[in-house]
Amino acid sequence: MSNFFAVRAEIAKRLEEISEFKKIYTPINIGSTSELSQIVPCAHVNYLRIRKADEAGRGAMNALKQEWDITIVERHAASQLSDGSKAIDKAGELVAKVIPLLSGWRPESSTRPLSLVRISEDFSSTCVYITMVFESSLFI
Repeated sequence: MSNFFAVRAEIAKRLEEISEFKKIYTPINIGSTSELSQIVPCAHVNYLRIRKADEAGRGAMNALKQEWDITIVERHAASQLSDGSKAIDKAGELVAKVIPLLSGWRPESSTRPLSLVRISEDFSSTCVYITMVFESSLFI
């Protein structure tokens, strides 16, 4: 393995298949982007955490599960008023495209296909954030 975080780039590349995303952000290109300067709708792909699933050879080989945070961001004029439902609905349409695109797909750098772990949502005064966590597998 040449890059511990290689799956992130593979996920970002795969998300480009969803034409509605105007931008895919990763730590490589996020730079000084702020909430208001994001080009939306967009997706952010970030490494979240790792957990050890198993080991062999008295710990010389580790089976690891990497979690990847894919966050969809949508902004809509209605979200600046009292009703953010249009932005939530638009984000929900993208979630409905991301889940089947990534679930069961095996990135080259993962030993197993991606698995959806959980979904959460968050809101700001201007944006809706829907975060999906996918898990990949790795032996090291």
